[in-house]
Parts: sequence; structure tokens; C-alpha cells
Amino acid sequence: MKILVIGGTGNISRGIVRRALDVGHDVSVFTRGTNLDAPEPGVRHIIGDRQDRAAFEAKLSVERFDAVFDMIAFTEDDAASALRAFRGRVEHFVHCSTVMTYGVPFPFNGVNIDESAPLQGSSPYGLGKIAADRLLLKAYAEEGFPVTVMKPSYTHGPGNPLYRQVGGTTRWLSRMREGKPILSAGDGLNYFQYLASKDAGFGFVGLLGKKACIGQTYNIVHPQPRSWDEWQRTAAAAMGVEAKLVHVAQDTLVALAPERFNNMQSGFGHHQVFRHEKLMRDVPEFNPTTPLVESLREVIEWMDQHALIVDNDDSDLEDRIIESVANLTRNFNPAPRA
Repeated sequence: MKILVIGGTGNISRGIVRRALDVGHDVSVFTRGTNLDAPEPGVRHIIGDRQDRAAFEAKLSVERFDAVFDMIAFTEDDAASALRAFRGRVEHFVHCSTVMTYGVPFPFNGVNIDESAPLQGSSPYGLGKIAADRLLLKAYAEEGFPVTVMKPSYTHGPGNPLYRQVGGTTRWLSRMREGKPILSAGDGLNYFQYLASKDAGFGFVGLLGKKACIGQTYNIVHPQPRSWDEWQRTAAAAMGVEAKLVHVAQDTLVALAPERFNNMQSGFGHHQVFRHEKLMRDVPEFNPTTPLVESLREVIEWMDQHALIVDNDDSDLEDRIIESVANLTRNFNPAPRA
């Protein structure tokens, strides 16, 4: 099958390209050519910028692909441009959306959220994806445009640095290497679903040839939720060190430095657990097996290769908070006044 991946050198894209090559597809990627890494060997590289709408549509309108994976459509305008480029000329169009379309206001409406949940994004990112989803599904309903919408959660792999719940730079990894403690929000037990991009590739590529998947929306998430503390400890294990976690209440962190920790109020501070059964039923090829420590080690090696783990603090905020907690523990007198 002749396939195109729009944005084929990023995080999830790499898993798709690798899987597509492994099963024998003829793969092309469309990128600006500015990524840190070149496309996989054996891949045809089409260079261009999708934001140059006229050039993007003209360049791809003379091509013919059996399937297209659009990994970088973030707005309704992006989706509309893709429709102009591929309407009537592709057998399967896979649009990469996000589980953030279910979110905000937070917390989410429960856990184990399935694909029927209402869309209620409020960030520009979430709202843009919602608009793109709706336009493409409208095109399916009205004219049979062969789209499938995929909604990943936290998907990690070479091509994107590793981050943590409390945000900030990649300095948390070098802190652990140096034996320094790192902050963890609350009790560290908020749950997320961390999916390796190589496993995501099985889900995306596994859609191809399955007509029943056209017109459908799927969450593509790891079946096993894990806590942020497990994520951080596993990253430490991947580097051969021990994670020293200092737990501080989320509300306290936000009150101390809202400009640094506000991201937790808009998503990372809450459980995010989504149903996976629909995709595993319709695409049995999707059955994540990559051990977390293995996938994190692969990303960290890629980050080291590109010097993406910063080794200097842009502020002493984390150290000051950790020291304050230690001082409170050492100096607090629990005895009541006489």
C-alpha cells in the first residue's frame, strides 16, 4: 500500500513509519525538513510547509496515495486544506486528534472516558483539534470522505523530550542523574496512560484495510494507567539511578509559584484515564507490549544524542521548595501550647 505521513519525523509519526515499513508499505513523508533527525532510510521525503496552503495542496494534488496519516492538523483550516488536497483521491485518511478534546473544564467527567464523551476543550490546542475533528467527520457523513479520527494521550518516543507532571524543563532528568531530589505533586498517584510511539504505530497502521474503521473515532492509549511517581521512578531506572521524590500538595505548589505550576490546574493535576477497548476490538494488532523502562531508555538515549537534557537550573525554585519542606519537617513542633 502506498501511504503518506504528513509530519513523518515526529514522535508518534516515527512509530507509524517504522511499523508501515516493517509490514511492507511504500512510505512517503511530508515535512519542512527541519527536524533534528532525517526520515527513516527507505522513505521518500517530500519537503514543504502545510501552512503554505496553495503550495501544499498543489504539491499533493498530483500525487496518489492509498492512505494518508495527518499528524500535524491542529486547526479547522488545516483540516479544510487536507480535504482540498485529498478529497476523492485517497482510500483512507487518518487524522491524529487528542484526548484533550474531552477535557477542560477539569477534572474530566470521571475516568475510563470513552469515545462518546462530549467534546469540551478550552485551550487553543483542544479547541483547534475539536474543530478539525468535526469538519472531517462532517465530510464523512455528507460525502463519504474516508476518515478515521485517532485520539492519543501521552505518547512518548524519540522525537519528543520527556516531561513530568509539575512541568518545567528537562532538568528533572539531570537532577536525578546528579542524585538530587525532585518535586512530585500531591501523593504522586494521579494516573495517566503512557504509550510508547512504537506501540502506537501498530494501532495507526493496523487501521489500514479495515473499512469498518472508517467514520470512527478511537482513543489510542496504553491499557494500563500508571502514576506519575511510577513514571518518574521508571525514568530514573532507565538511567540507572534512584528517584528521590519530595511530595508537595498541588495547591501549595500553585500558590507558591503559579507561573511555574499552573499547568497542573489545566490538566496534568488530574487523573486522565481513557477507554481503550474499542480500538483493541477493531484493530487487534494494537496490543502494547513495550516495557516502560525500555521505551523511556530509548527516549533518554535520543535526548542525550541531541543534548536535550539541560544540566543547569534557570532558577533555584525547586531547591528552595524542597529545602522549605525539609525545614518544616525538621523544625515543626507538634506539641500543643501549654
